[in-house]
Amino acid sequence: MSTLFKANFYDGLTSKPKDALVGLREPGSLEVETDGERIHWPLEHPDMEWERSGSMLRITFGEHPRRVLIVREPVFIKSFVMRMQYAGRRGVYDRTLSVARRGPLLFFLALVLVLVGGYFWVLPFAAERMALLLPLEVDKQLGKASYGSIMLGLPEDTARSAVLQRFGDKLQLSEKFDLRFHLVESEQVNAFAMPGGDIVVFSGIVDGMEHPGQLAALLAHEATHVDERHSTRMMVRQMAGYLFLSLLLGDVNAVVALVAENADNLRNLSYSRGLETDADAHGMERMEAAGIDPHGMVQLLELLEKESADMPEEMAFLSSHPLTTHRIEQARRKAASTERTTKVDAELQRLFQELKTPSPSVNP
Repeated sequence: MSTLFKANFYDGLTSKPKDALVGLREPGSLEVETDGERIHWPLEHPDMEWERSGSMLRITFGEHPRRVLIVREPVFIKSFVMRMQYAGRRGVYDRTLSVARRGPLLFFLALVLVLVGGYFWVLPFAAERMALLLPLEVDKQLGKASYGSIMLGLPEDTARSAVLQRFGDKLQLSEKFDLRFHLVESEQVNAFAMPGGDIVVFSGIVDGMEHPGQLAALLAHEATHVDERHSTRMMVRQMAGYLFLSLLLGDVNAVVALVAENADNLRNLSYSRGLETDADAHGMERMEAAGIDPHGMVQLLELLEKESADMPEEMAFLSSHPLTTHRIEQARRKAASTERTTKVDAELQRLFQELKTPSPSVNP
Protein backbone atom coordinates (compact mmCIF):
# COMPACT_ATOMS: atom_id res chain seq x y z
CA MET A 1 0.00 0.00 0.00
CA SER A 2 1.19 3.53 -0.76
CA THR A 3 1.18 6.52 1.59
CA LEU A 4 -1.18 6.17 4.56
CA PHE A 5 -3.46 8.94 5.77
CA LYS A 6 -5.31 9.38 9.03
CA ALA A 7 -9.10 8.87 9.07
CA ASN A 8 -12.04 8.19 11.35
CA PHE A 9 -13.79 4.84 10.91
CA TYR A 10 -17.39 3.97 11.94
CA ASP A 11 -18.12 0.24 11.93
CA GLY A 12 -21.94 0.66 11.72
CA LEU A 13 -22.42 -1.14 15.02
CA THR A 14 -21.59 1.69 17.43
CA SER A 15 -21.66 5.48 17.13
CA LYS A 16 -18.12 5.83 18.46
CA PRO A 17 -15.45 6.49 15.79
CA LYS A 18 -12.21 4.53 15.60
CA ASP A 19 -8.80 5.77 14.50
CA ALA A 20 -7.84 4.39 11.10
CA LEU A 21 -5.31 4.65 8.31
CA VAL A 22 -6.37 4.72 4.69
CA GLY A 23 -4.63 4.59 1.32
CA LEU A 24 -5.22 3.74 -2.32
CA ARG A 25 -4.05 0.32 -3.45
CA GLU A 26 -3.50 -0.84 -7.00
CA PRO A 27 -5.36 -2.00 -8.98
CA GLY A 28 -8.32 0.06 -7.84
CA SER A 29 -9.13 -0.60 -4.22
CA LEU A 30 -9.21 1.27 -0.93
CA GLU A 31 -7.27 -0.22 1.94
CA VAL A 32 -8.30 0.60 5.52
CA GLU A 33 -6.39 -0.37 8.67
CA THR A 34 -8.16 -0.14 12.04
CA ASP A 35 -7.80 -2.10 15.30
CA GLY A 36 -5.07 -4.20 13.68
CA GLU A 37 -7.46 -5.30 10.94
CA ARG A 38 -6.90 -4.61 7.24
CA ILE A 39 -9.99 -4.09 5.05
CA HIS A 40 -10.17 -3.79 1.26
CA TRP A 41 -12.97 -1.82 -0.46
CA PRO A 42 -13.03 -2.14 -4.28
CA LEU A 43 -13.43 1.34 -5.75
CA GLU A 44 -15.93 0.20 -8.39
CA HIS A 45 -18.03 -1.94 -6.05
CA PRO A 46 -21.76 -0.90 -6.27
CA ASP A 47 -22.02 -0.81 -2.46
CA MET A 48 -19.35 1.86 -2.17
CA GLU A 49 -20.49 5.50 -2.28
CA TRP A 50 -18.69 8.74 -1.56
CA GLU A 51 -19.38 12.43 -1.06
CA ARG A 52 -17.02 15.37 -0.84
CA SER A 53 -18.11 18.38 1.19
CA GLY A 54 -15.65 21.24 1.41
CA SER A 55 -12.55 19.87 3.13
CA MET A 56 -14.06 16.51 4.12
CA LEU A 57 -14.49 13.22 2.26
CA ARG A 58 -17.13 10.71 3.37
CA ILE A 59 -16.90 7.16 2.03
CA THR A 60 -19.51 4.50 2.81
CA PHE A 61 -19.37 0.79 2.07
CA GLY A 62 -21.56 -2.27 2.56
CA GLU A 63 -25.22 -2.65 3.50
CA HIS A 64 -25.68 -4.16 6.97
CA PRO A 65 -23.76 -2.82 8.73
CA ARG A 66 -23.08 0.29 6.64
CA ARG A 67 -19.48 1.29 7.38
CA VAL A 68 -18.31 4.89 7.08
CA LEU A 69 -14.89 6.44 6.62
CA ILE A 70 -14.26 10.18 7.19
CA VAL A 71 -11.04 11.64 5.74
CA ARG A 72 -9.85 15.25 6.04
CA GLU A 73 -6.38 14.95 4.46
CA PRO A 74 -6.33 17.24 1.35
CA VAL A 75 -3.72 15.16 -0.50
CA PHE A 76 -5.67 11.93 -0.15
CA ILE A 77 -9.00 13.64 -0.99
CA LYS A 78 -7.54 15.06 -4.22
CA SER A 79 -6.05 11.71 -5.23
CA PHE A 80 -9.21 9.76 -4.39
CA VAL A 81 -11.53 12.19 -6.23
CA MET A 82 -9.37 12.12 -9.34
CA ARG A 83 -9.36 8.31 -9.29
CA MET A 84 -13.14 8.12 -8.91
CA GLN A 85 -13.78 10.74 -11.60
CA TYR A 86 -11.49 8.84 -13.97
CA ALA A 87 -13.64 5.77 -13.31
CA GLY A 88 -16.78 7.81 -14.04
CA ARG A 89 -18.10 7.76 -10.46
CA ARG A 90 -18.76 11.25 -9.11
CA GLY A 91 -20.26 12.36 -5.80
CA VAL A 92 -23.23 14.74 -5.50
CA TYR A 93 -20.95 17.70 -4.74
CA ASP A 94 -18.86 17.12 -7.86
CA ARG A 95 -21.85 16.35 -10.07
CA THR A 96 -23.45 19.63 -8.96
CA LEU A 97 -20.28 21.59 -9.75
CA SER A 98 -20.06 19.88 -13.11
CA VAL A 99 -23.63 20.86 -14.02
CA ALA A 100 -22.99 24.43 -12.85
CA ARG A 101 -19.88 24.70 -15.04
CA ARG A 102 -21.46 23.20 -18.15
CA GLY A 103 -24.79 24.96 -17.91
CA PRO A 104 -24.83 27.98 -15.56
CA LEU A 105 -28.27 29.10 -16.77
CA LEU A 106 -29.76 25.64 -16.24
CA PHE A 107 -28.13 25.45 -12.83
CA PHE A 108 -29.47 28.89 -11.88
CA LEU A 109 -33.01 27.95 -12.98
CA ALA A 110 -32.83 24.72 -10.99
CA LEU A 111 -31.69 26.65 -7.93
CA VAL A 112 -34.56 29.13 -8.36
CA LEU A 113 -37.04 26.25 -8.64
CA VAL A 114 -35.68 24.74 -5.43
CA LEU A 115 -35.99 28.07 -3.59
CA VAL A 116 -39.50 28.72 -4.91
CA GLY A 117 -40.58 25.19 -4.03
CA GLY A 118 -39.16 25.62 -0.54
CA TYR A 119 -40.98 28.91 -0.07
CA PHE A 120 -44.39 27.63 -1.17
CA TRP A 121 -44.30 24.08 0.18
CA VAL A 122 -41.52 23.57 2.72
CA LEU A 123 -41.83 26.94 4.47
CA PRO A 124 -45.60 26.63 5.25
CA PHE A 125 -45.04 23.16 6.70
CA ALA A 126 -42.05 24.35 8.76
CA ALA A 127 -43.93 27.46 9.91
CA GLU A 128 -46.87 25.36 11.10
CA ARG A 129 -44.55 23.18 13.14
CA MET A 130 -42.76 26.25 14.50
CA ALA A 131 -46.12 27.62 15.70
CA LEU A 132 -46.29 24.74 18.20
CA LEU A 133 -43.09 25.99 19.82
CA LEU A 134 -44.53 29.42 20.55
CA PRO A 135 -45.72 30.14 24.12
CA LEU A 136 -49.49 30.00 24.72
CA GLU A 137 -49.43 33.74 25.40
CA VAL A 138 -48.91 34.28 21.65
CA ASP A 139 -52.26 32.59 20.94
CA LYS A 140 -53.92 34.88 23.46
CA GLN A 141 -52.39 37.97 21.87
CA LEU A 142 -53.42 36.83 18.39
CA GLY A 143 -56.98 36.17 19.55
CA LYS A 144 -57.22 39.50 21.35
CA ALA A 145 -55.94 41.35 18.27
CA SER A 146 -58.50 39.71 15.99
CA TYR A 147 -61.56 39.53 18.25
CA GLY A 148 -62.72 43.14 17.86
CA SER A 149 -62.41 43.12 14.07
CA ILE A 150 -64.20 39.80 13.68
CA MET A 151 -67.11 40.61 15.98
CA LEU A 152 -67.62 44.08 14.51
CA GLY A 153 -71.00 44.05 12.80
CA LEU A 154 -71.97 40.58 14.04
CA PRO A 155 -75.23 40.73 16.06
CA GLU A 156 -74.20 38.99 19.27
CA ASP A 157 -77.05 37.88 21.52
CA THR A 158 -75.53 38.72 24.91
CA ALA A 159 -78.25 36.97 26.91
CA ARG A 160 -77.93 33.71 25.01
CA SER A 161 -74.15 34.08 25.01
CA ALA A 162 -74.28 34.01 28.81
CA VAL A 163 -76.34 30.82 28.67
CA LEU A 164 -73.91 29.29 26.17
CA GLN A 165 -71.03 30.26 28.47
CA ARG A 166 -72.63 28.39 31.38
CA PHE A 167 -73.22 25.40 29.11
CA GLY A 168 -69.58 25.41 27.95
CA ASP A 169 -68.17 25.99 31.43
CA LYS A 170 -70.00 22.95 32.72
CA LEU A 171 -68.20 20.79 30.16
CA GLN A 172 -64.71 21.95 31.24
CA LEU A 173 -63.29 21.57 27.74
CA SER A 174 -59.82 23.11 28.10
CA GLU A 175 -57.02 23.13 30.65
CA LYS A 176 -54.79 25.50 28.65
CA PHE A 177 -57.14 28.39 27.88
CA ASP A 178 -60.12 30.18 29.43
CA LEU A 179 -62.79 29.55 26.81
CA ARG A 180 -65.20 32.39 26.04
CA PHE A 181 -68.37 31.48 24.14
CA HIS A 182 -70.36 33.92 21.99
CA LEU A 183 -73.69 33.33 20.28
CA VAL A 184 -74.40 35.36 17.14
CA GLU A 185 -77.98 35.79 15.95
CA SER A 186 -77.89 34.66 12.32
CA GLU A 187 -79.51 32.03 10.11
CA GLN A 188 -76.05 31.10 8.86
CA VAL A 189 -74.99 27.60 9.89
CA ASN A 190 -71.57 28.40 11.24
CA ALA A 191 -69.18 28.27 14.18
CA PHE A 192 -65.49 29.07 14.49
CA ALA A 193 -62.72 29.29 17.06
CA MET A 194 -60.12 32.00 17.49
CA PRO A 195 -56.64 31.50 18.95
CA GLY A 196 -56.57 31.99 22.69
CA GLY A 197 -60.08 30.80 23.55
CA ASP A 198 -62.89 32.80 21.89
CA ILE A 199 -65.48 30.50 20.26
CA VAL A 200 -68.29 31.97 18.17
CA VAL A 201 -71.47 29.98 17.45
CA PHE A 202 -74.19 31.15 15.07
CA SER A 203 -77.80 30.60 16.09
CA GLY A 204 -78.47 28.96 12.72
CA ILE A 205 -76.49 25.89 13.72
CA VAL A 206 -78.00 25.75 17.22
CA ASP A 207 -81.57 26.05 15.92
CA GLY A 208 -81.15 22.87 13.89
CA MET A 209 -80.04 20.81 16.89
CA GLU A 210 -82.36 18.46 18.74
CA HIS A 211 -80.18 17.23 21.60
CA PRO A 212 -77.77 18.91 24.04
CA GLY A 213 -75.21 16.27 23.04
CA GLN A 214 -74.99 17.86 19.59
CA LEU A 215 -74.18 21.26 21.09
CA ALA A 216 -71.67 19.66 23.46
CA ALA A 217 -70.05 18.00 20.44
CA LEU A 218 -69.83 21.31 18.55
CA LEU A 219 -68.24 23.11 21.51
CA ALA A 220 -65.87 20.19 22.18
CA HIS A 221 -64.84 20.20 18.52
CA GLU A 222 -64.12 23.94 18.52
CA ALA A 223 -62.40 23.73 21.92
CA THR A 224 -60.05 21.13 20.43
CA HIS A 225 -59.15 23.58 17.67
CA VAL A 226 -58.25 26.07 20.40
CA ASP A 227 -56.47 23.64 22.73
CA GLU A 228 -54.46 21.95 19.97
CA ARG A 229 -53.70 25.40 18.47
CA HIS A 230 -55.13 24.43 15.09
CA SER A 231 -56.20 28.00 14.27
CA THR A 232 -52.77 29.38 15.06
CA ARG A 233 -51.05 26.65 13.07
CA MET A 234 -53.25 27.09 9.97
CA MET A 235 -53.03 30.88 10.16
CA VAL A 236 -49.23 30.78 10.43
CA ARG A 237 -49.18 28.31 7.54
CA GLN A 238 -51.25 30.60 5.30
CA MET A 239 -49.15 33.67 6.08
CA ALA A 240 -45.92 31.71 6.37
CA GLY A 241 -43.49 34.03 4.61
CA TYR A 242 -44.06 37.21 6.61
CA LEU A 243 -44.84 35.43 9.86
CA PHE A 244 -41.78 33.21 9.62
CA LEU A 245 -39.44 36.16 9.29
CA SER A 246 -41.21 38.11 12.05
CA LEU A 247 -41.19 35.22 14.50
CA LEU A 248 -37.60 34.39 13.61
CA LEU A 249 -36.66 37.94 14.54
CA GLY A 250 -38.80 37.76 17.66
CA ASP A 251 -41.08 40.57 16.47
CA VAL A 252 -44.36 39.36 17.99
CA ASN A 253 -45.91 42.83 17.68
CA ALA A 254 -45.55 42.66 13.90
CA VAL A 255 -47.29 39.29 13.91
CA VAL A 256 -50.14 40.63 16.03
CA ALA A 257 -50.52 43.64 13.71
CA LEU A 258 -50.66 41.40 10.66
CA VAL A 259 -53.27 39.16 12.27
CA ALA A 260 -55.38 42.19 13.18
CA GLU A 261 -55.29 43.35 9.56
CA ASN A 262 -56.36 39.91 8.34
CA ALA A 263 -58.59 39.04 11.29
CA ASP A 264 -61.66 38.28 9.19
CA ASN A 265 -59.79 35.35 7.64
CA LEU A 266 -60.23 33.50 10.93
CA ARG A 267 -63.99 33.34 10.36
CA ASN A 268 -63.48 31.20 7.28
CA LEU A 269 -60.18 29.60 8.18
CA SER A 270 -60.16 26.28 6.36
CA TYR A 271 -58.86 23.32 8.34
CA SER A 272 -57.29 20.29 6.74
CA ARG A 273 -59.12 16.97 6.81
CA GLY A 274 -56.54 15.66 9.25
CA LEU A 275 -57.13 18.50 11.71
CA GLU A 276 -60.90 18.11 11.40
CA THR A 277 -60.72 14.38 12.15
CA ASP A 278 -58.38 15.18 15.04
CA ALA A 279 -60.84 17.77 16.41
CA ASP A 280 -63.67 15.22 16.19
CA ALA A 281 -61.68 12.51 17.97
CA HIS A 282 -60.30 14.72 20.74
CA GLY A 283 -63.68 16.41 21.06
CA MET A 284 -65.32 13.05 21.72
CA GLU A 285 -62.69 12.32 24.36
CA ARG A 286 -63.51 15.63 26.03
CA MET A 287 -67.22 14.79 25.92
CA GLU A 288 -66.63 11.40 27.51
CA ALA A 289 -64.48 13.00 30.24
CA ALA A 290 -67.36 15.39 30.97
CA GLY A 291 -69.83 12.51 31.21
CA ILE A 292 -71.48 13.33 27.86
CA ASP A 293 -72.37 10.58 25.41
CA PRO A 294 -69.78 10.87 22.58
CA HIS A 295 -72.45 9.67 20.13
CA GLY A 296 -73.53 13.32 20.16
CA MET A 297 -70.61 14.00 17.78
CA VAL A 298 -72.00 11.47 15.32
CA GLN A 299 -75.46 13.07 15.61
CA LEU A 300 -73.95 16.51 14.96
CA LEU A 301 -72.12 15.32 11.84
CA GLU A 302 -75.22 13.55 10.57
CA LEU A 303 -77.23 16.75 11.10
CA LEU A 304 -74.69 18.77 9.11
CA GLU A 305 -74.64 16.14 6.37
CA LYS A 306 -78.43 16.25 6.11
CA GLU A 307 -78.69 20.04 6.07
CA SER A 308 -75.88 20.45 3.53
CA ALA A 309 -78.13 19.03 0.80
CA ASP A 310 -80.89 21.56 1.49
CA MET A 311 -78.99 24.82 1.92
CA PRO A 312 -75.43 24.66 0.56
CA GLU A 313 -75.09 28.45 0.34
CA GLU A 314 -75.62 28.69 4.10
CA MET A 315 -73.15 25.96 5.03
CA ALA A 316 -70.25 28.21 5.97
CA PHE A 317 -69.34 25.72 8.66
CA LEU A 318 -68.73 22.98 6.13
CA SER A 319 -66.75 25.27 3.83
CA SER A 320 -64.19 25.82 6.59
CA HIS A 321 -64.72 22.45 8.34
CA PRO A 322 -64.86 19.98 5.40
CA LEU A 323 -67.24 17.11 6.06
CA THR A 324 -66.29 13.81 4.43
CA THR A 325 -67.68 10.29 4.52
CA HIS A 326 -64.40 9.14 6.07
CA ARG A 327 -64.74 11.71 8.84
CA ILE A 328 -68.25 10.54 9.72
CA GLU A 329 -67.22 6.87 9.66
CA GLN A 330 -64.26 7.62 11.91
CA ALA A 331 -66.59 9.29 14.43
CA ARG A 332 -69.01 6.34 14.30
CA ARG A 333 -66.24 3.83 14.92
CA LYS A 334 -64.84 5.82 17.83
CA ALA A 335 -68.32 6.25 19.34
CA ALA A 336 -69.00 2.52 18.99
CA SER A 337 -65.82 1.75 20.92
CA THR A 338 -66.95 3.81 23.93
CA GLU A 339 -69.62 3.07 26.47
CA ARG A 340 -72.85 4.90 25.69
CA THR A 341 -73.95 7.33 28.40
CA THR A 342 -77.72 7.18 28.77
CA LYS A 343 -78.05 9.70 31.56
CA VAL A 344 -78.60 13.27 30.35
CA ASP A 345 -77.39 16.04 32.65
CA ALA A 346 -80.49 17.95 33.78
CA GLU A 347 -78.67 21.31 33.95
CA LEU A 348 -77.28 20.91 30.42
CA GLN A 349 -80.72 19.97 29.19
CA ARG A 350 -82.23 23.08 30.80
CA LEU A 351 -79.51 25.37 29.39
CA PHE A 352 -79.96 23.82 25.96
CA GLN A 353 -83.69 24.50 25.96
CA GLU A 354 -83.02 28.06 27.11
CA LEU A 355 -80.64 28.54 24.19
CA LYS A 356 -83.33 27.36 21.80
CA THR A 357 -85.53 30.26 22.93
CA PRO A 358 -84.81 33.48 21.00
CA SER A 359 -83.78 36.45 23.10
CA PRO A 360 -85.03 40.03 22.56
CA SER A 361 -81.66 41.49 23.61
CA VAL A 362 -79.34 41.29 20.64
CA ASN A 363 -76.33 43.57 20.23
CA PRO A 364 -76.04 44.84 16.62
